Amino acid sequence: MIRYLKKLFSVAAAIFVCCGAFAKGIIVSIGAGTNWKEKREPQVAVWLEDADGNYIRTLYVTSRAEKRSWIFSPKDGRPESLPVWYCASGENPAKGGGERTALDAVSSATPKGGVIFGAEIDGEKSYVIKVELNNSFDYNGFYTKKNSGVNGQPSVVYGALIPAGFTQEIRLELLGTGSVDGSDGIIHPETENLTTAKNIISCIAVVPSAEGE
Repeated sequence: MIRYLKKLFSVAAAIFVCCGAFAKGIIVSIGAGTNWKEKREPQVAVWLEDADGNYIRTLYVTSRAEKRSWIFSPKDGRPESLPVWYCASGENPAKGGGERTALDAVSSATPKGGVIFGAEIDGEKSYVIKVELNNSFDYNGFYTKKNSGVNGQPSVVYGALIPAGFTQEIRLELLGTGSVDGSDGIIHPETENLTTAKNIISCIAVVPSAEGE
């Protein structure tokens, strides 16, 4: 299964995030969809929460979002790029805001054809994994330049439960969108006005890594 996923996502970023005493290796694969790239590749964040929705840690985030290196951004940065992740993680979206060293090891430039990375979790615990993605300037008939600024369609958020001791592939499902203007960190369930944003990814899967992978 792991070899199949590696072939499926030919262009990938590989990083490894360590856990603790009961560490279990996992592989997270984000497959590029037909609208992976608009003007540029999307911003991406992957993080873990507990069953009650409490943030645990970030597994992966694109470097532009982590470093706040936006072109011609306002003083407050671009909170609308990944509003759910910014709120959950407590990261300050403003340029120069907050300490960013904790994320250095899990950040990467957005690959051109999807993302694959390895991480470790506590195999005796259950988690909720969430993935947020956003393409700027992806306007449509509902999210126009006039009403959505540089954002276009809002970020899309996927999620799934990783049960303790899982052994099978888990596929994440679309949960909703982030705030189009970055004003809150809520996952909004309405997705009927999305078009190309639904095609940023082809699928997102989590599998347990084999011994030695």
